[in-house]
Amino acid sequence: MVVMFDLPVKTKAQKTSYRKFHGFLLNEGFLMMQYSIYGRHCPTREAAEAKSSRVHRSTPHLGQVRILRVTEAQFARMEIIENYAPKESETVPLALEFW
Repeated sequence: MVVMFDLPVKTKAQKTSYRKFHGFLLNEGFLMMQYSIYGRHCPTREAAEAKSSRVHRSTPHLGQVRILRVTEAQFARMEIIENYAPKESETVPLALEFW
């Protein structure tokens, strides 16, 4: 599962909302792939639906959040270019997860 977001950070309240959402994603086991793009492995469709529901409930009122679900095979085929040089793709995490 990949969560992408653009949240406003002009006011103090908006910055607080951003930090809370960012902290929520980290506490839920998401890892930063790029700025405002976080990914997390979900071993089953049901787990992905439950995690998606939790993200929905924690989404700030302003801004935009997108949730993209990809298969392990699709994730493994992702191409990464860093500093103008191809880089080895991340490995799919083990399916061990504690609830």
